[in-house]
Amino acid sequence: MIWTVFGLSLLAFATGQEICLSGEEDPYLLFGTKTSYIFANKIFPSTRIQDIPGCQPIAIWLLSRHGSHNPEANETAGLQALTDLRNNILTNYRSGNFRDTNQRICSSDLNLLERWSWSPTDPALAGDLTSEGYISTQQLAQAWKHKYPGLLTDNPHDYLFKYTDDLRSSTSFRAFTEGLFKSQADGTDAPKQNDEKILRPYKFCSTWMNEVGDNNNTLVQKGTFESKQEYREMISNISKRLGFNYDVHRDVITSMYEMCAYNKAWNVAQISPWCAVFTKDDLKRMEYAEDLETYYKYGYGNSLNEKMGCTTVRDMMDFFKNHVEHDTPQQPRAQIQFTEAATIMLTATAMGTRRDTTPLTGDNYHTPAVPTRQWTTSLMTPFNANIAAVLYKCTQDGNFQVKGEYQVLFLENEKPMKIDGCRVGLCDWNFVKNKFSEIADTCDLQFCNKATNIKGYVSIMLLVTFFLTILNS
Repeated sequence: MIWTVFGLSLLAFATGQEICLSGEEDPYLLFGTKTSYIFANKIFPSTRIQDIPGCQPIAIWLLSRHGSHNPEANETAGLQALTDLRNNILTNYRSGNFRDTNQRICSSDLNLLERWSWSPTDPALAGDLTSEGYISTQQLAQAWKHKYPGLLTDNPHDYLFKYTDDLRSSTSFRAFTEGLFKSQADGTDAPKQNDEKILRPYKFCSTWMNEVGDNNNTLVQKGTFESKQEYREMISNISKRLGFNYDVHRDVITSMYEMCAYNKAWNVAQISPWCAVFTKDDLKRMEYAEDLETYYKYGYGNSLNEKMGCTTVRDMMDFFKNHVEHDTPQQPRAQIQFTEAATIMLTATAMGTRRDTTPLTGDNYHTPAVPTRQWTTSLMTPFNANIAAVLYKCTQDGNFQVKGEYQVLFLENEKPMKIDGCRVGLCDWNFVKNKFSEIADTCDLQFCNKATNIKGYVSIMLLVTFFLTILNS
């Protein structure tokens, strides 16, 4: 193998120029929903205590996404096929098969590909947390406990955990509780609930599935962007760099991108050979294409999404009202939910945060609004993404900037959430009630039954017509 790599390096040196992308000094590391928390947040989980003068935290509500995971079952075939693609790329180098020798990847990038191999995963563990994802979830729990030691105590009855009925969610619960309780985690019987209808309401909403989730119209803007000449040229240039005399299929580009993202999430310090396939501009285009998909599937691109995200907002409001309406401390003091990227985005949409003044479209990639867009999937929903709300009880005149007795601090990935009408994420409780109570109080998801009701109505009318026909005959 060493001689193969040496021979390929000599061939590359002898036959022309090269493009080296693996040695990029300032690599682009934002990969949509497969972004590492460290790259999105630019810090490890923070242990900085959130101190508000004159106020004491009395309750915390946390919605947390899982950490990095194994490839999903529907991704495995495409990623495994990269082994054959890698072999074909090496063959292209041996044969000098290039349309443009000035565009091929460099020998060091080639060496990385030569050493790469696909590591098959037990099908039963598809989508489950990797060891890195498990550790990062533990670290996140420890960071929250350090921030709020008075809320995240060693008493399991101070908690209520909610998670969905799948392996990844239950593994996240185990990792998080180990981070909180450490060696005592196995013997800790903390209250927990399986609550799919709060944490994944779209799974039970046929109207949303028909009009948004499974509707091809949701992907129109993404399709518009991917049909642009510059996107097609990106595919051509990638194909040329890999030595192909034709454009590789878009699905193959996607698989290389996904492998690049997974590699960087699994090992943030290691260079991924598949990332060396893409230039910075390529990666930004791939990221924007995913933003277009999520904007219309889970964001402001469809009005149903604001309704669909109400379940978690209602859950948060019910939790806080229980604390505000009682003079004595209530349990649980910490309510922690484990969910997925879709629910994080739907919640943000229902809360009205991350809203752009100009909608994202497939035609506006080169406008000034895009580089500064609020809706950025990589920053909103990296692995371990979280939305937190902390309820504070304040003493009168304890802080001249705080007027009400109760305040709520909203955090997105541990940083203050931008909410109009609030000060760096800190909102008066009355403001929170006015902003979110209507969303919570009207959150019955009756619109989800629209399709079913129409079908039922049609069936009844057909039966009535049938019997009337018989009676009149």
